[in-house]
Amino acid sequence: MEIRDEKVILRDFIETDIDDRIYWETVETEWKSWDAPWEYDSGEEPFDAEQYRKKMLDRLSEDKDEKRIRSGFQICINDCCETHIGWCNAYRIDSDYNYARGEGFCTIGINIPTVSARRRGYATAAWKLFIEYLISSGISEIYTQTWSGNERLLGLASKLGFEECGRELGSRQVRGKRYDSLTLRLNMDKFNGFAAKCTI
Repeated sequence: MEIRDEKVILRDFIETDIDDRIYWETVETEWKSWDAPWEYDSGEEPFDAEQYRKKMLDRLSEDKDEKRIRSGFQICINDCCETHIGWCNAYRIDSDYNYARGEGFCTIGINIPTVSARRRGYATAAWKLFIEYLISSGISEIYTQTWSGNERLLGLASKLGFEECGRELGSRQVRGKRYDSLTLRLNMDKFNGFAAKCTI
């Protein structure tokens, strides 16, 4: 599946994305300083490139329903090379804003590891397309989660119409400092207003 506008393409994961992800996990890793950085400081096992490659090749070999609702897309620049720059995804949280398996509220995230692709409107375009896709698939409530030190994500979320609905004071420690854990809910009226401006 593929969705596009004049700036970006959202598409399904393909085999060549495996090497990109391995590169982002092992070489161009600055993004990990912003996407739940406490997870990388918790002593988890290091990224195993070969295990990841095998897992993704196995996943790609599985038969999939093409009509299924996607839980994420890869992000590419809409240029002659269709340059792969990151991904957006969805997961579920419960009424206490904790991660939930199966049922729960749709919650979205985004990563653009390629530093040179930042501040060019690609994240805004990608999230707009992803949110429109989720809404068209029947999802009426959309959330995102981050921490109070992630100003870029908070700016992006505010621009698209997300509003804070949950805060845990001092619950995240990042680089020796305490930050709040934040949950934001999409205000559909604000989002629709933003989307309408984009089409003018």
